Amino acid sequence: MKVSYEHVIDAPVEKVLAAYADDAFYVEKARNSGATQVEILERQEMPGGKLRKKARITEPSRVPAFLRKSETDTYEDDNVLDPANRVMTWKVTPSMMADKFFLSGSVEFHPQGDKTRVVFHSQLEVKIPLVGGKAEKIGLEKTEEEVGRQAAFIRQWVAKH
Repeated sequence: MKVSYEHVIDAPVEKVLAAYADDAFYVEKARNSGATQVEILERQEMPGGKLRKKARITEPSRVPAFLRKSETDTYEDDNVLDPANRVMTWKVTPSMMADKFFLSGSVEFHPQGDKTRVVFHSQLEVKIPLVGGKAEKIGLEKTEEEVGRQAAFIRQWVAKH
């Protein structure tokens, strides 16, 4: 199941991309979304100006109650920011049931003069017979709210930095 949401940020695209490249922004954005622990495991400068970050994040579980194994979830977020193409791709790998839950997506950054249109794409696939579709629907139903929280955080960050 896929969803997409758009927000306009009152800052030029270069400033928004610079925020996404900043480790402090990454950590605070994760905490703003509910993370209780954020550890950047890798930061790698790649050819073409790309930046790869891999982090381990722990947060209160978002897994539907009927599938939940714990009150907290730990996962690895592996993302690549490509400023030249104005896109960041990401993939989340949960520490438990990684062979059943597949969450990934991208964030596109579109310049609009002194503003930036940010488009968030998320895709969730749950490979559990009979309940996978229901779990996907539940898992993505709060995505619009979460993206709104992220957009508000981005606005706040770029206004202060």
